[in-house]
Amino acid sequence: MTRFALALVALVVLTSCAPPTNPAQMKGPQAVGVSPDAPKDPIGIMLGWTPDQTITNFKHLDQLFPVRIVPHGASTLELPIGEPIDPIVPVDGRRLTVDQLMEENRVTGVIALHHGRIVLERYAYGRTAQDRWFSASMAKSITSTLIGAAIRDGLIGSIDDPITRYIPELKSAPAFDGVTLHHLITMSSGLRFNENTTDPTSDMALEDGGEIIDGRPPIVSYAMKLTRAHRPGAVKEYQTIDFDLINIALSRVLKGRTVSDYLSEKIWRPAGMEADANWVLDKAGIERGGCCISATLRDYARFGLFIEKGDLGPAGAVLPAGWIDNAHKPVWPATDNGSGYGWGWWVRQDGGYEAVGAYGQSVTIYPRDDVVIAVNAASRDPPGFGIARWRLLQALDSAAVGRSDPNDKTK
Repeated sequence: MTRFALALVALVVLTSCAPPTNPAQMKGPQAVGVSPDAPKDPIGIMLGWTPDQTITNFKHLDQLFPVRIVPHGASTLELPIGEPIDPIVPVDGRRLTVDQLMEENRVTGVIALHHGRIVLERYAYGRTAQDRWFSASMAKSITSTLIGAAIRDGLIGSIDDPITRYIPELKSAPAFDGVTLHHLITMSSGLRFNENTTDPTSDMALEDGGEIIDGRPPIVSYAMKLTRAHRPGAVKEYQTIDFDLINIALSRVLKGRTVSDYLSEKIWRPAGMEADANWVLDKAGIERGGCCISATLRDYARFGLFIEKGDLGPAGAVLPAGWIDNAHKPVWPATDNGSGYGWGWWVRQDGGYEAVGAYGQSVTIYPRDDVVIAVNAASRDPPGFGIARWRLLQALDSAAVGRSDPNDKTK
């Protein structure tokens, strides 16, 4: 029995507690060369899960899909206990405790660090500190960081290199003419791509649903079919395939190492992670650059610390000088929800910047306050739990530094 078949068996076992996804919902346009009965893209499968399934399965992706381990190192960065906080979170005219907000929004874990010390750590829905949880698109921020490491190591020449230098198959696709790594890392490639997270027949749900053709990854085959919606660099449109292609490019310059090996070497070990992570693979055995790392909540917080310390911390020995400062400068202006976008990072209007993923995942850094907050959730809506997450982050940041919460009008 193949590894994928074993994964599907595990999927049946873990989702048996809830109604199965209707197979008809998983049908739709497929990549070039895909057979009608080919297994669908894991992301498409996830988008078809019910809320009961997500609360169980987001903790067990390694039992559902092919993954590769990201080993942690011999030393662990200790996170000592600081002065505890327990803020009230004002949301929609109500004042909620952190526990109440977690219960209402299906938040499974929240941790806040001030000066590297834990000031709040909570778990819910059966989650423990040892349980991994999937990153969703927070993986994009990690992928972006690895590109910086590869540039410093001389594996990639420049962020302005054309993607076709690393994935030459794309030279035959007119949509990729002039598209650079910078365009992909800022999601301004100009590709026409449907990112609808509520539609299991969207491009995002199907891009890895094809077959390997002449050694070509299905994601590359899918990309070769795409057309151009905008001139590269003209418009930001959020699309996961940009980062999936970045990781395929990275995998080709690593000279026999895997992307997970590189993540371990450049981030997981230097950051002092306490546990192994794992990363979902595409059908060609390459880590998905746009999604699906699984790690403990404390290790997500350690990633935030790694980034926050910048050139003065372990990242300074891994990344080009000034990389992190450039990465969280908004290339694109703030959207209606208050966020701009940099090199794989969302830039908040309240002074923070963050890695964000579907269903409520985030690692948020407030550099002026030396505060890092990591949140994991299984919100009922794929886009997350909206204003409640913002209010939670602002309440935690304010409480950590002893500042009044600007959203709490009762004070």
